[in-house]
Amino acid sequence: MCATNSTKNGINQSKVRELQKQLLDLIAQFRQKLEELPIEEQKAVSRTLSDFSKPCQILVIWGENPEFQIMLITHLDNIEDKTIEIYGSIQNTKLIDYIEEKVLRDSKIIHQIITQGKVFSSLRVSAKEEIESYFARALKGIQRLYNPLAGPFKPLINGKSRLNFENIYVVGWTIRGSLLNFGVEEITNNCLNEISSIAKPSPPSPPKKERVVLEGFGTWIYPPIWIGETPRPKSFKERMTWPLSILFPPQDRAVTENYKGRPLVLMRDGYIAIGEKDKKKALELLNELMSTFLLRGINVNAIREIDLGEAKLTESGATFSWSPYSSRAQLAYKRTFDFIPIEKRTISEENISKTIKLAEILTSNEKIKTILLLFLETHTYFTNTEFKQALIMAWIILEEFYIKDLWFSQISKITSNKDRLSKLGSWKVDKQLEALNIAHVLQNDEYDLLMKIKDARNDVVHEGKEPPKEIVEKCLNHVFKVVQKYVGEHIGRAIPKL
Repeated sequence: MCATNSTKNGINQSKVRELQKQLLDLIAQFRQKLEELPIEEQKAVSRTLSDFSKPCQILVIWGENPEFQIMLITHLDNIEDKTIEIYGSIQNTKLIDYIEEKVLRDSKIIHQIITQGKVFSSLRVSAKEEIESYFARALKGIQRLYNPLAGPFKPLINGKSRLNFENIYVVGWTIRGSLLNFGVEEITNNCLNEISSIAKPSPPSPPKKERVVLEGFGTWIYPPIWIGETPRPKSFKERMTWPLSILFPPQDRAVTENYKGRPLVLMRDGYIAIGEKDKKKALELLNELMSTFLLRGINVNAIREIDLGEAKLTESGATFSWSPYSSRAQLAYKRTFDFIPIEKRTISEENISKTIKLAEILTSNEKIKTILLLFLETHTYFTNTEFKQALIMAWIILEEFYIKDLWFSQISKITSNKDRLSKLGSWKVDKQLEALNIAHVLQNDEYDLLMKIKDARNDVVHEGKEPPKEIVEKCLNHVFKVVQKYVGEHIGRAIPKL
């Protein structure tokens, strides 16, 4: 047995010794009572979050004002059984530096975890990063436990979680107050109840087949939106705890439609998912919808492949996955679990449904679809202040569609000879613009603007210059009018067929 106190200030040494004794008594009583359990329950102990069987080591970080503790329980072969390390108590304002500079550096238990521990490969983090992440999560959880507006707190063993090591047992507890506020027998009985509960076989339940509404990919619309009537707090107390994610869970569906033969679901918090199992195709279809939202005046950005996660929706619920590298997914996660208030625009279900139907009509034409997707990219780059990329994307719409179509419309009035059309069609855009202006197809104002945009684009492509924001903004405004022109013509042709 080894008991180590790793502080020289803070709570007096008698309190530290009292905690050490309590932990040793806890280990002893736990082991004694564990032997009295049926053998099936004894075998289940390693699956619990309360295992003090041999070999056992305990690390405690003790914060004060207000008082709390973070405790690690480990089973490490290379450290003596009943090793106890107590760090603190430390003023909470100094705790972050203390953990980094003292606990992580000096603890033999943590050093051995880092040396021996193997984190699940899917997480792509080191053992040290996993330990640091746990302490960060525990401290953030403790921050939420101490609400000064909720009145005096009661001591509570609040959180138990297993760290993500596949080869060693490492469990963390967070305690509001101190373990000294609890009796050894009380803690032991709670641990044994957990063991009995886990060991007890669950009664077999008949297999339940749920209808799958959708299986494919999804993400959150960004900037954030709220679909349907915005909930309003009914009292001052509700206003103080008002995040939408609490009042309406993400599984609350707002719109269920079909898009190009695939189920499409939008949640109230702006999550959108489509029943397409090919990720690239799902990305294309969702961006078709985003481009139509944008066309209808709903500010949205293009979805990137990294933003997409697998989605499965059944009649009773939904499961989503998301990449931690997706900024829009991180934002949605934070506002759900960290209760960060995010300003959202409210969009009606009717508006969403109309946009979905319009998108299917517009993107049935490959040319219109391409123009809309290019415009979505242009807008996204501009809102992210990536002006070079925005200008290049916008110029593709202008040169490859708008100017080219104007030019061929004019030269086809002059001749129908294919060779001559091909020769005239190969003119550079400079000459096309000059000729279109001379023919009064382009008025002077539009001609001047297009020439300025072209020159700015050339500076970007050939010299890497940053284009003036004013030019890019004027370019986007003009491109939007061009897109509206193409969409209007397409709808005009489609109406008789509807």
